[in-house]
Amino acid sequence: MPRTPVAQLSINMTLRKQPFLLREKSISTTRSGSDLLRLVLADRSGSIPAIQFDASPYLYESLETGQGVEVTGRVEEFRGSLQIKVEQINPTELGDLGEYLPIAHRPIEEMEQELAGLLATVRQPDLQRLLRAVLGDPKTYAAFVQAPAAKFFHHACLGGLLEHTLGVARLVLAASALYPEMNRDLALTLALLHDLGKIDAYDPLSFELTEEGNLWGHLYITAALVERALDGLEGFDAGLRRLVIHGLLAHHGKREHGSPVVPMTLEAIVTHHADMLDASARGAIDHLARAEVETEAFTGWSDMHETRLYRGSEGAA
Repeated sequence: MPRTPVAQLSINMTLRKQPFLLREKSISTTRSGSDLLRLVLADRSGSIPAIQFDASPYLYESLETGQGVEVTGRVEEFRGSLQIKVEQINPTELGDLGEYLPIAHRPIEEMEQELAGLLATVRQPDLQRLLRAVLGDPKTYAAFVQAPAAKFFHHACLGGLLEHTLGVARLVLAASALYPEMNRDLALTLALLHDLGKIDAYDPLSFELTEEGNLWGHLYITAALVERALDGLEGFDAGLRRLVIHGLLAHHGKREHGSPVVPMTLEAIVTHHADMLDASARGAIDHLARAEVETEAFTGWSDMHETRLYRGSEGAA
């Protein structure tokens, strides 16, 4: 039986030994005392939650995130969204992983060309040297262009980090035209490097946080990576170094959002808001596009936006 992509699943569809990539798993005890298995299953077209009642702890332990599973069950509606009610699930080997890992909306080769073009526009000599030292490292660059930008909320796909980085860079460049007082090269450098630590903070297949990602967070990992590069650049301007590291550490905007400092420079302020805008907008686009009940005007709950999103009523302009 041919595999049905996640994006084409619909209510009451029966699945028989359908392969998926297991993205998330958890097990809990219901009020009746039985074990409830909760999963997130995925392929290249998207992801969908799944549940199995009366699951055994042994079954839970046999399933590994980032690996394949074979599912028999039925697609149903739950709170305005689709989910799979699992009858049977077993570990399985996936053939071509490219069929199961979501990929960026734009071809990676196209985005690499855009990145190269942006790097060529940075004229400040020290910032040129820094960008070459960091992104010119083959291992770092290879990880950067393939990495996800998040586990789920936005740009959670192969090439997602590069796609998000370019989105932030475009917004920063638009702001530089609006605010000529801003140091354009510094802001662009911050945009290109702000999330670089995610290459070590997220597993490239499961998109789960790594031990370093959990223990340190990607802001620290980014700043540490850039500081190591700066240490190898003889004569790098000390004041510019402070501004670069500040912008990287401040790009989440608030301490409660993970930044150890709040943005204190124009370039850091613009980078922070560009980062937030690109993440929030792409997160909304992806949330609206996920497998949902298309007749509903509102989506299911978006944790990222802390609300349901409005899809629009039939016939709306």
